[in-house]
Amino acid sequence: MSSSRDWVGAASAASDLADADPTPGRIVRNRLLNRVSAAPPSVTVVVLSGPAGSGKSALADQLLEGDDRRHVVVALARHSDEVTTLAALLLDAFQSLGAATALLRPGLTVEEPAYSASLLPALARVATKAGASPYVLVVDDVHFLRDPRCQELLRAVSGAVPCGSRLLLLTRDEPPTWVARLRAEGRLLELGARDLAFSVPEAESLFHGLRLYPDHAAVERLVERAEGWAVGLYLSALAMVREGGWSTDRISSVPGGPSTHIGEYLRSEVLDPLDPGDRQFLQHTSVLDVLTADGCDAVLDRRDSARVLARLHRHNLLIVPLDDGSGFRCHHLLADQLATDLAADEPTLVPVLHRRAACWFDAQGDLDAAVRHARQSGDLPFLAELVWSGIEGCLGSGRPDRLRGWLGGLPDRDVASDRWLSLAAAWSAEQTGDLDRMRRWLLVSQKHAGRDWRDRMHVDEYAASVALLVGIVGETGLEDAVVLCRGALQGLPVDSGFRAAAAFVPGVCLTLLRRPTEGTASLVEAEQLARALSVPLVQANALSWQGLMAVATADHARGAELIAEASRLIEQYHLDRMVTSAHCLTAQALLQAMRHEPDAAATLAKARRLTVTIHGVGAWFAVCGPLFQARAALLLGDAALARVLILEAKDALTPELAGSLAGDLLDDTEALFRSVSRAGASGAALTAAEMRVLQFLPSHLSFPLIGEHLHLSLNTVKTHALAVYRKLGVNSRDEAVARAQELGLVEAPPRD
Repeated sequence: MSSSRDWVGAASAASDLADADPTPGRIVRNRLLNRVSAAPPSVTVVVLSGPAGSGKSALADQLLEGDDRRHVVVALARHSDEVTTLAALLLDAFQSLGAATALLRPGLTVEEPAYSASLLPALARVATKAGASPYVLVVDDVHFLRDPRCQELLRAVSGAVPCGSRLLLLTRDEPPTWVARLRAEGRLLELGARDLAFSVPEAESLFHGLRLYPDHAAVERLVERAEGWAVGLYLSALAMVREGGWSTDRISSVPGGPSTHIGEYLRSEVLDPLDPGDRQFLQHTSVLDVLTADGCDAVLDRRDSARVLARLHRHNLLIVPLDDGSGFRCHHLLADQLATDLAADEPTLVPVLHRRAACWFDAQGDLDAAVRHARQSGDLPFLAELVWSGIEGCLGSGRPDRLRGWLGGLPDRDVASDRWLSLAAAWSAEQTGDLDRMRRWLLVSQKHAGRDWRDRMHVDEYAASVALLVGIVGETGLEDAVVLCRGALQGLPVDSGFRAAAAFVPGVCLTLLRRPTEGTASLVEAEQLARALSVPLVQANALSWQGLMAVATADHARGAELIAEASRLIEQYHLDRMVTSAHCLTAQALLQAMRHEPDAAATLAKARRLTVTIHGVGAWFAVCGPLFQARAALLLGDAALARVLILEAKDALTPELAGSLAGDLLDDTEALFRSVSRAGASGAALTAAEMRVLQFLPSHLSFPLIGEHLHLSLNTVKTHALAVYRKLGVNSRDEAVARAQELGLVEAPPRD
């Protein structure tokens, strides 16, 4: 997270003088340091904006050196321009500052409504809580953030930094437009290019530190020509040192300010004087953000990178060590130029180097970096291999958005061209409840599998993987789901975590088909496989269904034991935000209602919220889920909600399910409902359609945008929203959100 900084000292001097620093070529620029330190505690955000090489990062370093507050640096890169990546970086930073972040990580999502209704306020809260004692957070290279949602996330954090703490934003662009509010509130200090420009005394200190002694008039001309541009003055000084000392002839070669073509200057003053071997080393390793000896050896297929890196750093060639000593980093200007030169000089080598980097990162266990480099290699089969190798970890451990990030930005034609990428896209859509996308990618996957995939699912991994997903979706009926998943169980690799799911689905279907002995055996197998293969969600699902069946047959003690064990897994692995945990939460809500626990209503609301999100996947759950929730509602005295849930189950009931145990469950639940003497009124008696609209009300989305997300007309959205207001007894959107959060009907930002 923390990285090496720019090589030029940046700050200004009180009385416009700069103190010499013991490091050659580095000065302490007191003027800017004093301006920042003089800002009152109410100034919680400082923006340093200026062109590349103006000394922003070095000023941040000097500010941290003189500050006794806890601090951490987040160094952004091009791949940071993605919501979940940026949020994870910020959570890592706040965690290092002492904030508790574990419960927030499963909620890292770009999906609405959770993004704006939960993630943004959660990050704002952790930014505030991290201020139990004052801190300084530096976010470098903010200009990489082009996604408006990333800017919105940074805005939420900026607005929550408490008095006495400080956020430093470093950017090559103009300050973000959203800082206007901070400016108006007196919470912002801005230092721009003019502030960062070197003065004549600062330039003299720079030259003197490198044992160069031009006369004052010459320095004035140098500063004027360079427009005070720190990197131009520094590179000119280095060139003079290399050539033996000060010369007035060098003045005309000083770059004329930041607008100068820096590439030409870097080539002539930094790269051309290098030994050809060293220059090639730097150019080829430009595909790496961090230069470690092992990483460079792997990418370049050599064994002496440690020696080369040490030599390059020793010669002060803009190769600087990382703060944690783990490696080196080229200054960003040099890194950009090296990457540009590599693409121009050896374009066919670029994908080769990225593929080697991907292989090395994969071997180091850094799958995110491996996927990033594989994408840049253009090798789709290799990318698909990496993605598929990590898909189980994404789906079974509360991080489906990680998979979405790996696939995000890939053209649909590329995804469709590879069978494993197509199947990964189908799983990603299934996990987020996007039924249309899931069906689309599942059809593409079936096409890749061939017409005879059903015949080969027992022996072919891909056909087995397709069979499993088709069986989980359940649109072909209970009997067929059993056949498909049993075939998948045989065809999948013995160590595949998907085998646990392939045992779970038949367990559910067989119990519904009134074959309890076979069903229980399959559920026990699913539980054992899930435990052995580290798939806690499937383990919890298997336990929950066994618990519900025990409760349905009046074995309440056994049912309570199984459901309680499943609940512990959900809590331990933070799985309660995943839509596929709706089944477990339904069982938990029923158990809590049976025990008259105070959290029962909130758990039921959460289960219902997730159920309406995953509608269309798992025909059996579309019936059984609402029916078990209706029983919990009746135990809680909420007959109005129970009535709505029973109607939803009836709407989803297929002829096959009607003749199964699900039909019996419906009859029993209706009988229980009729036995309730008084149907209590409840603000929670919302239909599934109203619940889906309600989930978006805490977000920043307007009604038309909500309609786009839900594929509803504006009038339909308004109708559902007004019904929500009426049933919750409120008059506005804000009041509806507040009331729904009290009832647990919408997700409140997670609290640690």
